[in-house]
Amino acid sequence: MRDILQYVGIFADGRGYFGDAQKVMLPKMTIATKEFNASGMSGPIKVRMSRLASALETTLTFGGLPSDLYDLLTVSEGEEIPFRFKGSTQGADGTTHAHMIVARGFVEEFDEGTWADAEDAPLNLKISLRHYERHIDGVEKWAVNPEGMILRRNGVDLLAQHRANIGR
Repeated sequence: MRDILQYVGIFADGRGYFGDAQKVMLPKMTIATKEFNASGMSGPIKVRMSRLASALETTLTFGGLPSDLYDLLTVSEGEEIPFRFKGSTQGADGTTHAHMIVARGFVEEFDEGTWADAEDAPLNLKISLRHYERHIDGVEKWAVNPEGMILRRNGVDLLAQHRANIGR
């Protein structure tokens, strides 16, 4: 049996939201590709372009309306908010594993949803990420920083030679 996520903690700008946060939709990492076709080929193939195909986004869902979350909405470029998402998984043998995501970005959308009497007042924050790291048991699995032209997998910098080639 595989590991099952059992506990999640959401932190925004250094504050924990235990009891308020309900879920995190983690960013999708899609590699940019280009179709390539040349003589001697029976059809096109996709070639990886050493970059992400789209901007990284995450969505946070809260069941209440913590008033300090309203302070995270800004309109000025250059302001980045630190986020940290932590989870704990457990396998059939009882072994637990720590999962952590470290991210920085800005609130792109602040959605208070629909209010209904005697129900949770939902709050969804859509976050545009500028930096993203994924760790399992303290080991970095991914580190992505598009502005810095950084893409690391298991500690290996996949774009180091490209940066060197262009003098960056």
